[in-house]
This record gives sequence, C-alpha cells and structure tokens, in this order.
Amino acid sequence: MTKFRNLSIYLTVSALCALTSCSNDDDATSGGAVESQGTVADIVYSKGSLTNLRFALENAPGDFVATLNGDGPFTVFAPSNTAFKDLADELGYKSGGDLLTNIDPDLLSEILNYHVVAGANADGLSDGAILTTAFGADLTVAISKDGDTQLLDATELPQTETAAKVTASNPDATNGIVHFVDKVLLPQKAIETLGIDIRPSILDWGKATGELSVLVSALEVAGLTETIKGLDSATVLAPTNQAIQGLFEAFGDDYNSLQDFDNEAEIAVLGKIMKYHLLLDAPNLLAGKAETAYEGSSVEVISENGGFVFGDATDINANTVTADIEAKNGTVRVIDKILLPQAALDFIALLDTDDLTTIVVADPQLSVLEEALTATKLVETFADATNESFVQGDDESDEDFAKRSAPDNYTYFKSATVFAPTDDAFADLFAILGDDYTSIASFETEKELALLKEILLYHVVPGKVASADLKAGSLTTVSGSDIEIINSIGTEHVTIGDATNDVNAKIVTPDVSARNGVAHVVDKVLLPKSAIIFIQSLKTEEAVN
Repeated sequence: MTKFRNLSIYLTVSALCALTSCSNDDDATSGGAVESQGTVADIVYSKGSLTNLRFALENAPGDFVATLNGDGPFTVFAPSNTAFKDLADELGYKSGGDLLTNIDPDLLSEILNYHVVAGANADGLSDGAILTTAFGADLTVAISKDGDTQLLDATELPQTETAAKVTASNPDATNGIVHFVDKVLLPQKAIETLGIDIRPSILDWGKATGELSVLVSALEVAGLTETIKGLDSATVLAPTNQAIQGLFEAFGDDYNSLQDFDNEAEIAVLGKIMKYHLLLDAPNLLAGKAETAYEGSSVEVISENGGFVFGDATDINANTVTADIEAKNGTVRVIDKILLPQAALDFIALLDTDDLTTIVVADPQLSVLEEALTATKLVETFADATNESFVQGDDESDEDFAKRSAPDNYTYFKSATVFAPTDDAFADLFAILGDDYTSIASFETEKELALLKEILLYHVVPGKVASADLKAGSLTTVSGSDIEIINSIGTEHVTIGDATNDVNAKIVTPDVSARNGVAHVVDKVLLPKSAIIFIQSLKTEEAVN
C-alpha cells in the first residue's frame, strides 16, 4: 500500500491524448474483450464510462495515475460511472461526482487500492480464486450459474447478492489487464467508516433461504417483487414451502403448484393472499389487530407462550417457526401456515360452484337455449361476455365443448349476467315467427343464424348483477343494444323491456349464482330492433304471398 500512496502524480503523454479523445460509449458487451493499446491507466482514460474513476484516481492520495502507468504488471478492476452512482444513492449523495468530492481522501485511496491486484493473469479469473489487493484485503472470484465472472467483496453475505459483475475485459494493456465491473468494491473498513448497511433485504433473505423458495416464486407470480423491495419497516410473515402447500390443498385438486395460477383472477387473489402477509408499520409486534398491505385488512396477532401466533379468516392459526429475522428493509418472521383473507375463502367457495354454461345445460327448462347456443357457437361467449373467462384447450372442438356438461378444466376469470329464456319463452317466439319456425333447427341460413346470435347476445350483460341491484334504467348488452330494467309497482318482480315496447319479460327465477356470473331465468325471449324488423319482413312476405 505504501508504494501506491507515495509516488508523485503525473500523466503520460499517451494518457493525455487518450483523455482528449475519450469515448462516451458504455463498456463492451458483458464478458467481452475491449481491445485498446496502452497502459492500464491509458485504458481507463480512454473510456467515457469511467470518468468517475478517473476523477478518483487523480484526486486520491497515492499517485495512482503514475503508478498505473508504471511497469506493473497490474490487474485493475474498473467500476463504471453507474457503479459510483449506485454507491452514491446508497449513501445519500446526489451523484457519483458528489460522492467523490465529499468522501475522505484517505478512505478513497483505500477503496481504490482495493481495486488493484499486483500481477496479471491473461487467462482470466477462475472460480474460487482469492485475490490479495493492494489494500491488503482479499477479493474472491466466483463464476455464476449463468457463466458470469463475479467479484465478492466485504458486502457479500450468504443471504445477499452484492457481487460485482465483470462486464468486459481488456487483456492487452502493456502493463497488465483491466476488468470493467458494475459495482464499487468495498473492504470492511470502508463499510464500517461509511456506515453501510450490508444486511440482506427481505427479498434477499427469502431467495437465500431454501424453505422460502416457493414464497419468493409466489411473490414473482403475483407481481409483488418491487413491492417487497420498496418496503421500509414492515414485518413479513413468511410461510414455508410446506405451509404454502396448504394453499394448493385449500384451492382444490386443480391447484398443485403456482403454475396453476395462470389467469387474471387467480393471480389477483394470489396477490391479495401475499399482501395479507405484509404487516405495515409493525417493526415491533403487539397483540391485537395488525394492518396488512391488502386493502386495509388485518391479521390477528395473538400472544401465546411468550411468542406470537397469527389468526386469519380461517379457524386455524399460524405458529412462528423463526422469529425476528432482521433485514435491511424490515423484519422477517417465518410461519408454519399460509394466511388466508376472506377474499381467498370467497374465491374458493366460487370455485365450488358451476359455471354459467353448466347451469344452462343442467336446467331442463332451458334446453332450447342450450340448442340455440350450440347452433350459433356461442357457448363460450354465453359463459363469459368478454370471451376471457373460459379458454378452450387446443385439442377441443366447438362441438366437443358444446356437448360437455361440466367444463371442469375451464378457469374462473371475469363475469357476466345472463337473462336466460325458458323453453316456453322460445315457443312463444316460434309462434310469432310463423309456421316455418318450429325449433332452433329452423334457423338454417347464415342470415337467420346471425339474427339468432344477435338475439342471444341481447340477453348478456357484462359483469355480475344480482336482481337486487337491477335498478330502473337501461343496460347495454353485449350485442350493443340496450334493454330496459322496469321495477313493477306492487310486485316483488323485476321486468325487462326490449325493442317491442309492449310485452315485457319477467324474471321468474332470479340469482342463479355461478362462478363466473349470475343467471336470471326469464319468461320471454328479449328481442332487439333487428329481430322486430325481421318479424315485420316475414309478415310482409306472408301478406304478399
């Protein structure tokens, strides 16, 4: 270290020339070689992405520039401007330049010496190699599973991912080799002097703990990784891998892993469950209700045997496995049961119900409606007006789907409200259409099937609307036309008006609940304006004949 601190600072002619023509480009592609002639100092000066390092070399005591232009050989690990900016952010400085202007010069010299190793290995860095730096402290080389060369400094812990990655190398310096790295390397003395918190983050703890691997994956599936990174002082109740198996068991046979949470509604409920494990503003647990990150819900914190257990919407509490794991941005408490909010229980109950298609197929008074849906290939649309709640398998035809009475492999997603006409209601429609229409099979031409399809879509409203929520006024159907909700005076029934403007439909069986919506059985086929025009054309044609 004495050698680096006592030589006079000077710039060679080649270094000055390199400085006046330095590039602003970023370092070469990760792992690539940067070909440039000159000393290791020249190479540093030739890179526009290393201006912070140049400033540090020039302003720290120790004659670094002169030394790195000397005989060597040297191995230099050169942090990028971004690496200095990252360190500045952690220490509360505005920029890398701001950090270097204000840092203690002697400390800066020690940090720079930690980036220099005597000697040069032209064959690269081997996994597990221990490098003794000019500062005296060691660096460890590690090759990641992706093949990246990394350097482990004093910030590296078993639970952290703070390694510096070698992004590129220049093995052609006249007096050594330069490896470009994406992190400022820090010895233990610098960590202590600067007061850097090297504790792992909550997410780092989870990633480094084998029994929490499924939890980490669940957070990723639910899109909550950034939420966890952004925590400040929360307490995370972390269910073990075995505990999360209880989630799959609660959801039923179709759920065996996180891969089965593969649509919007499932991912949304998984997100609610995960947020239910984040106790906000709870650095010190106290018995009582603890607010969670899920929409103001709370978990019951129960004092028991000198510790805590946690209550959710079920009648089984979660026990603490490991308490008070201190992380950089909060506290981790490992528990033996996954906590379920009421929303999860509601979702589970919904999974046990039939879908709208099954309800239609199973109701004997809706057999003609089933035939109509099959003829128009609207079974899937009828089940969900958005065509997003049930997705057919690649090997299943429309005909196979229409014949199936219980589409168990179809997944809950969005919802629809269906006004389902009875068989008698269709019989009345056939009577209005005339003798040529005695059943759904009478709709033979493309024009007739298109009309039948529009009529059916005129019975579907996006969203789940219970009968009690059917307020007087118009509702826009999937067909694009409106129906009119009419509250009949003196009755408990809701009637529905269509384009006929004379005969209304009455809900005879309200609120047939389904996992993807609700069905209201009605005693009349609702007719849009196009159907009225069609009926009038039939009467005109009959009169002419």
